[in-house]
Amino acid sequence: MRTEGAELPKGVAKRLDALASAVLRDVKPTPREADVAKRMINEIMGRLKRAAPKNVEILLAGSVARGTNVRGNSDIDIFLLFPKTMTKEQIERKGLQIGKSIVDKGRNERYIVKYAEHPYTRIMFADAGINADIVPAYKISNARDMGTAVDRTQLHNKFVNDNMKEAQRDQVRVLKTFFKSHNIYGAEARVEGFSGYLCELLVYHYGSFNNVVLELSRLRLPTVIDVLSGERMTGSGKEADRLVKKFPKGFIVIDPTDSDRNVAASVSEESLARAMLISRGLMAKPTRESFFAKGYSDVNSAAKINAIAKELGAMPYVLLFRLPEIAEDITWQQLKKLGMRVGELLDSAGFSKILAFNNIRGRDGLIVLFISNQKLSSTIVRGPSVSMGKSVDAFIKAHKDALGISFMGDRIYAIERARYSTPEELMRSIISDKKMMLPSTLDRKTARLYVGKLPEEMAKLVYQGYLERMSL
Repeated sequence: MRTEGAELPKGVAKRLDALASAVLRDVKPTPREADVAKRMINEIMGRLKRAAPKNVEILLAGSVARGTNVRGNSDIDIFLLFPKTMTKEQIERKGLQIGKSIVDKGRNERYIVKYAEHPYTRIMFADAGINADIVPAYKISNARDMGTAVDRTQLHNKFVNDNMKEAQRDQVRVLKTFFKSHNIYGAEARVEGFSGYLCELLVYHYGSFNNVVLELSRLRLPTVIDVLSGERMTGSGKEADRLVKKFPKGFIVIDPTDSDRNVAASVSEESLARAMLISRGLMAKPTRESFFAKGYSDVNSAAKINAIAKELGAMPYVLLFRLPEIAEDITWQQLKKLGMRVGELLDSAGFSKILAFNNIRGRDGLIVLFISNQKLSSTIVRGPSVSMGKSVDAFIKAHKDALGISFMGDRIYAIERARYSTPEELMRSIISDKKMMLPSTLDRKTARLYVGKLPEEMAKLVYQGYLERMSL
């Protein structure tokens, strides 16, 4: 472990310590919550031991096992570790069978099958208010022996539990809360932020929440953190250059259990930029207002969206899809892909979008755009440079019925009648035109378009997404 917080001014350090202590009191699981989780863990582990074959090891994993979970998030992750002699299909089938078999419907329990790299069982214990994921994996002792992506979790468990001090586990809780408040906690596709394991490694490497914030506030890219050796490399240098080439990212945290993996690979440029900015803000003003992002309230959301639209001089357009019951990472990526395509079509048609974002809640998937209030009669179609003779001739021929043809610099352009006079016309064509291919999980039969004033329930989702996108 390496700490690099010597430059933290004493006054700032004292105020950050006090702030972190106050936050921790709010987010550390209460003794009652911890007792309930412990009781449920013992109950579930006991059931699994009776249901699983003797050659299957049962391992408690995740943030609860590492003592880094935050209040209200005591869900349980238990891994069924199978021998490598079994096929992937066999461990999937047997894992689901074992997970389902321990559910006692007479005690207000039920299960669903969830999907990541492979299927696993999620059991909902309604009376305790806790969920438990029962995940099949291979028993390994080295990352080179991995058979599935989830196998490495057992290695992460061991590294954190063997190396992290108890006080640092509380510091992780504070860091997770800081990132979550600013919508950059979680490695899933929807967030592209800092995973729980990455938060643990950053606190382990730098020693404390204060030091992580300090280092993020002055981060220079590229930065490579080798957790195992305690080294941090910045800028150029033979080894740093080699690692940046190996991991094409500006921020690299090498997994201490697998030197071929960048734990920060999921962190997008936007999430990293946000982490740097909020850390600078917290260093400059160590207060709860800087620690927590602008709070979300779903009261009068429609009125709030109307006010935002008025300030932007833009109309809200919301394309809603009913999503299938599959992994959110898949639906999110496809929703994002379509949102980008819709934005490109709007741009090419001459409409000015000011803000665009997506949101998902349950099975509702939204593509939200705020578009300048305008109605088009004509649009500009840019052509090639006049030096490209044949291409220019083809362009003129293709636009022989244009309202006019002229030049911008050395490029020819045509003024055409607008195919769509309003964004609404274009977006409705996307829904209705079967030639417009939609991503496989988005069914145009479920699509609905909302323009302008939004129903309150719809406005809540839009306002939540707006704050996640715009708040710092």
